Amino acid sequence: MALALVLAAAATPILSCPGGTIETKCTAAEVTAKIALTRARVTNIAQRCLYDFGGKCSVEASGRINGRDPGTSLLWQKMRLAPRDGPLARMLVLLSQDKAGKAALAGFAESSGSIGTPDLVLDDDKRRMVHVGGTLAGSGGGNADALFVSETAAPKWRRVDLSDWSEQGGKLLPTGYWLRGPAQFAFDEMFVSVPVARDGDGNCCPRGGNAFYDLDIQDDRLVLTRLRFQPMQPLGRDIEVTAGTLED
Repeated sequence: MALALVLAAAATPILSCPGGTIETKCTAAEVTAKIALTRARVTNIAQRCLYDFGGKCSVEASGRINGRDPGTSLLWQKMRLAPRDGPLARMLVLLSQDKAGKAALAGFAESSGSIGTPDLVLDDDKRRMVHVGGTLAGSGGGNADALFVSETAAPKWRRVDLSDWSEQGGKLLPTGYWLRGPAQFAFDEMFVSVPVARDGDGNCCPRGGNAFYDLDIQDDRLVLTRLRFQPMQPLGRDIEVTAGTLED
């Protein structure tokens, strides 16, 4: 039960398939094929959706990220997608733009709840990393984060697999404790903090403390390498007092 409540969105089905209906299923490649990268579309990134969704689409925000390499940049667009027959979703599209102004798709991320703006958390002579924060809709407190990496020597962007890090983390916890999101990633330090629940805790209120994990990326997959966790235990007995019964 515990691990199912937490976090990773990478393994979930595509939320907003081309066609504008929730009745269809699709692959990431099919979504990618419907993201328009024409010069006219990129020029109007602040007004016109890059994704040919088929349902209603509106641009919520867009921007540019400049890195160490002068003349090259990252462009991004955050969209609000409304299918004809289902709940809203949000999508962020990330583009890389070369010195000639040509744009290429770096990746996309989705969320049934909120999605943040991309953050260039690493940009050195070996690697670049962009983190997109996000949370799932509902009371489950799940994450919808995405992480994209590119080697500086070969600037092709790839999405890191975040699908099983919570399962890895749960296995490292003592018996009777389980992860309860949302997690707070700090990919610039390769570190994550996650609330921990004890058996019997409700969805709203994890009371087991916080787990701190060191992170690594191996074969484009997020891997947990170390856990630091001090369990919190309940103190004393439960106290129940009816108002007006206390003596002065």
